[in-house]
Amino acid sequence: MRPEGRLTPPPPSSSGLREFSEQTEVGGIFLQALMRRQLRLSLGVAAVFFAFLAAQPLLSTVWKPWTRWDVTGVPVTWVVLGVLSYPLLVWLGRHYVRRAEEVDEEFTDLLR
Repeated sequence: MRPEGRLTPPPPSSSGLREFSEQTEVGGIFLQALMRRQLRLSLGVAAVFFAFLAAQPLLSTVWKPWTRWDVTGVPVTWVVLGVLSYPLLVWLGRHYVRRAEEVDEEFTDLLR
């Protein structure tokens, strides 16, 4: 610890970490690449979810028997939206977290 009582980060051990910590142009490129990968992952997960949501009214419009089916008195469209969308959300959330951690690990490994 320093005399002021604050912790200091360890000295950079490699050129990638040094470039990043000193906020050089190369470090900025590393950071932009990380942010692009995170954005691509986020947009991909959101696109899958919104495609699922958009497919429901589209399917109801294109294929009319879809709207006439019932599951214990509840229209199948409501069952799909109200019940089946939650496992999809859980899977997408797990997929996003797993991939985001992989991206962060790859970024950290790149800086070492």
